[in-house]
Amino acid sequence: MPADNPSLESFGHVENRTLRRLIGYWFDKRGERPMPALGDIDPIEISWALGRIWLCDYLAESGRFRYRLAGENINAFWGGRIAGKHLDEIVPPDRLKAMAEKARMVRELPSIVHDRVCLSLTDEIAKNGERIVLPMSDDGVHVNALLGACHCGWLRDLEFDPFVTYSETTTVTHV
Repeated sequence: MPADNPSLESFGHVENRTLRRLIGYWFDKRGERPMPALGDIDPIEISWALGRIWLCDYLAESGRFRYRLAGENINAFWGGRIAGKHLDEIVPPDRLKAMAEKARMVRELPSIVHDRVCLSLTDEIAKNGERIVLPMSDDGVHVNALLGACHCGWLRDLEFDPFVTYSETTTVTHV
């Protein structure tokens, strides 16, 4: 692994313990490679994260991302099962450009993207969340999938349109 590659210690800004643990798992599975392969990920080993994770395949022929799987919390966030759907089929148009750009960064750079999200429901109520997107590569060079996870505490608290008033801080870490 080159000396300038990030390590788990590079992600101290990630607040949620489950997301930090998933990043650690990703680093363990990548070993000396730039990123792990899909076959390196064992659902049994990450059972503690399954409700919060999603996996997207990159379809080179169309340049689109298609969800292979999504945990129950992710499906609840989007209002139904998203496996088999493309990113551009589920993300609202006003958020699609930003989300597609982040997916592109993870794939092309490659990099790890971390978002800290704040949703303002009223002047007095705001909910915070985090999201991490990790590159996956079966050949060790080209990203062919994205592994992501979200922590959205508000899903337990209330139901609302998650795109009402939205702010986000993004950290991009090259791998």
